[in-house]
Amino acid sequence: MNNMKTLIALIVVGISVVVLGASVFTVKETEQALILEFGKWKRTVTMPGLHFKTPFVQDVVYFDKRILLLDTPELIVITEDQKRIIVDAFTEFRVDDPLKVYQAVRNVPGAESRLSTILNSNLRKVFGQQAFKTALSGERKDLRKSISDSVKSEAEELGIKVVDVRIKRTDLPAENSKSIFNSMIAERNQVAREIRARGEEMAIRIKSKADRDKVVILAEAEREAQKLRGDGDAEAARIFANAYNQDPEFYGFYRSMIAYRQAFAKENTTMVLSPTSDFFKYFGDLKGLKK
Repeated sequence: MNNMKTLIALIVVGISVVVLGASVFTVKETEQALILEFGKWKRTVTMPGLHFKTPFVQDVVYFDKRILLLDTPELIVITEDQKRIIVDAFTEFRVDDPLKVYQAVRNVPGAESRLSTILNSNLRKVFGQQAFKTALSGERKDLRKSISDSVKSEAEELGIKVVDVRIKRTDLPAENSKSIFNSMIAERNQVAREIRARGEEMAIRIKSKADRDKVVILAEAEREAQKLRGDGDAEAARIFANAYNQDPEFYGFYRSMIAYRQAFAKENTTMVLSPTSDFFKYFGDLKGLKK
């Protein structure tokens, strides 16, 4: 009898331990949990610690509530001008609404798979609308924002909060990098030749205009110089005429002195003139009277 009681007691204790174990669950600080009853949602637990549920009736589904990293494989994208490029991107996300995630994709691996599809789809869409040069240029910042906005909007419907989307690199596939680079170099050389040709043409036009302007300026300067010389000669003639009218004798003396200075400016000057020449009339008499 005692053995029977002991056995029953052990069975009761065992059942109690099993029931208690099935009634208690723990949520870590990095986790959140859904309580499901026969597959239907009953409540969401976000506070860490020890919690209770109905044993054998309710189940617990855990979700990480930390920010998670999804690094997708490199993606081949066809640009608007039918060029192939490699796009390497990643996203950071967290489970914002575990019930939505459970209903849509069941768990975090399912969320990563769906989010990877969303990201790749938007990468193909946005880069596929860009020209090859734009896709590889510094304008990726604007493209990244467009991709990020679209991915965030679609992921939100799944209960996923996308924290960030980053494009690590955009590059050429190894097999056609050389040919594309050669094509780009040839194109740059062609542009450089066109720029040099336009520059040379402009230089010729500028030089021709400068030559024409030079001729015009010199001609105008010559005309102005001739006019000034004419005005000067006329003024000099007027002054000489006035001087002659005021004192003819002094005027004659002054002109003779100028002639002497010019004639004897050089050393060893030899002149063959008659002593009675008018040139020497002031040599014997300052008044110019001939003896």
